[in-house]
Amino acid sequence: MNVLVVGAYGQVGMQIVDLLLEEDHRVLAMVQEESQGGELEKLGADLVVADLRQSVEFAVEGCDAVIFAAKSNTDQQEDIFAVERDGLIKLIEACESNAAERFIFVSQMGANHPEKASGTEQMHLKAKGEAEERLRKSNLNYTIIRHGLLNNDPESGMIIAKGDLKRTTGQITRIDLAHTVAVALENEHTYHREVEVINGNRKIEEALSQF
Repeated sequence: MNVLVVGAYGQVGMQIVDLLLEEDHRVLAMVQEESQGGELEKLGADLVVADLRQSVEFAVEGCDAVIFAAKSNTDQQEDIFAVERDGLIKLIEACESNAAERFIFVSQMGANHPEKASGTEQMHLKAKGEAEERLRKSNLNYTIIRHGLLNNDPESGMIIAKGDLKRTTGQITRIDLAHTVAVALENEHTYHREVEVINGNRKIEEALSQF
């Protein structure tokens, strides 16, 4: 499968790239600047240089799937919405035009209730929530994965995954999140689903197959 990973330069994105390459997918790693691509190319990914604030339709040409794991690196409202909402919507529309049917959005717990947060966090959640709404209206085989607080603990391979965990707290390691995304890619049980995920007591493959 040809998979475009958006936000590939981030900590989670780079681990997603590595896991997909291990599964013999062809990975197109989307970065904003070519200088960010050195480690990704060493892993074996092909680089796609594109800015989510500009035209991105060309980035999905020839792709079977898109994984969106990008996040704005500023606290400016304009930039947050340009990247995390508008950039994602551009990619959805590009997929609809280019027949790339699979789309995974790495969102965040709380995106469906941004009013419960405040400050910059509320802006991030609101942008993601509005992006989720557009994705649900698309004709794509989408999965929205809302993760808990991220940490850099070692991989456990164990998670809790539900449509709604009925909570706003909980943590997950970055590598377990990346593994969850990689497993979800070809798991049809996760199509047209919203999945909230934190570390827990079930193997990732088992937890995702329950949907």
